[in-house]
Amino acid sequence: MSEIENNVLNRVPAEFRPLLNLDHLTNWTLDRQREHTADLSAYEAGRAVFQTVLRSQHIPGDRKWAARWRARKVEKHWNRLVKASRDSANASESLRIAYADHVRVVAALPAQRADKATAKEVRRGKVNDFTAKSLNKTVSNLAPQREGDEETETAGQARDSAAAGRTVRGVNDLFGRRGA
Repeated sequence: MSEIENNVLNRVPAEFRPLLNLDHLTNWTLDRQREHTADLSAYEAGRAVFQTVLRSQHIPGDRKWAARWRARKVEKHWNRLVKASRDSANASESLRIAYADHVRVVAALPAQRADKATAKEVRRGKVNDFTAKSLNKTVSNLAPQREGDEETETAGQARDSAAAGRTVRGVNDLFGRRGA
């Protein structure tokens, strides 16, 4: 590990350092998930009891749904406890999955970067070869032909008649145009 990583690890509280190990984090999140699931079932049972008792408290003069409306004020808080516990259990599982994915990505990055660099060098070599070939062709096409030299044109390409018999000094001379 580098000095920077050691400095970062030294700032992490000692009780959380083991959680940076995926196995420890997995066990820890599973324990939290069990706790939240147990809390969830206790909260759901408590909510059911409160619902039953509060909804059955009819006071003389109540309308049809008055007891239910009064009970909702208390049930709302039970519902929040149930939802928070369910969300905490799901968040524990999500944390474990996200960290496992992070560890996998970090472990794979050096190999991916090496492959990318290799592919870039291969691509760069191909471009360099293509450029060199193109420049050599251009130079050989622009060079004036001496008497007695054989025709060096490739098959399917006829020598440009506009440049025949003239000294070619640049690309514009090949097309019979004047430069700016």
